[in-house]
Parts: sequence; C-alpha cells; structure tokens
Amino acid sequence: MFKVLVTAIFFIILPLQLLADQNDKRLNYLFEKLIIAENDNEINKITNQIWKIWYEIDDPKITRLFETGVQMISLGFYKRSIDYFDKVIISKPNFAEAWNKRATAHFMMGNFDLSMQDISQTLQLEPRHFGALDGMGLIFIHLNEHEKAIEIYDKMLEIFPNSIVTKLKKEKMLSLSTKST
Repeated sequence: MFKVLVTAIFFIILPLQLLADQNDKRLNYLFEKLIIAENDNEINKITNQIWKIWYEIDDPKITRLFETGVQMISLGFYKRSIDYFDKVIISKPNFAEAWNKRATAHFMMGNFDLSMQDISQTLQLEPRHFGALDGMGLIFIHLNEHEKAIEIYDKMLEIFPNSIVTKLKKEKMLSLSTKST
C-alpha cells in the first residue's frame, strides 16, 4: 500500500515540477494578457506574475544557488554572483533566468560583450523575455547605438504594446538618434 501511495504522489508532483521556469504553461496565458493590458499598472501586475514563474526552479539545491546569486547582485558582489549563476547554468542550462541574471551581473561590471552573450542565450530559451530585451537595450544605449535600442523597444512593444514606460524609452532614443544624424 505504501508503494502505491508513494508512486501516486510521485506522478502527481512530477508534472507540477515540470511546469517551472520559462516552459511553464501559465506563461502563454499571461503573455496573451500582456498584449491587451491597457495601462502600466495592469502591465506591472502581469509582468510580476511572469517574473515569479521565471524564478521557479524544481530543485532545492539549484534554488539556493540561484537565490544566493541574486542576493550577491543586490549586495554589489557581481563576480561572486557570477560564480553562483555559473553553477546553476552548469546544472540547469535550459533555465533562462540564470542566464539573464548572469547577464545582469556582467552588465553591472561593464562586461557588455559577456552580458550580450548571456542575453542572447536567455532570448534563445525565452524569446519573450522582456527583462533580457531591456538589458540589451541598455547595452545599446551605453554603446551609443540608438537605432539598435529603438529596435529592441519595438520588440518589447510587441510584448506589451500599451506600455507607456517602453514607449517613452523609445521616444527618448528616437530623439537622440535624430540629434546625432
């Protein structure tokens, strides 16, 4: 009887664990809601739900490594955070948010090439990753490549077309690109 109970629990819990991170089936619904969200408050509420899902990991050890890496970033220990994200990526290479967080740490250290590589990997795993796109936009801004930043903001507006914040970022880049020509 005990074996049957354990087996039943295993088959109930296993599918729940497979729903973690960027492959979670809840994301499609949330991204559909983002397209029709009408204001930044609604957009922020939905994007926060998406971030929570992106942070979900089905392994407690990997969760601890990932969360420690995030803490290291918030404390300004970027190199140490990269060490933690390296461990997560080695163990779980398809976890997009680990790549994105490592990109953030590289960005904060001024390592734009390494950050861009990690952003590219994040977007390969989750093409709708608005955080990674925004990071890419920031890199283009730092490199004074305003036209490329505009292209990124256009991609972000495909994800949430009514985002006033993203529209303002794009308008600022448009004004800077017309001044530099």
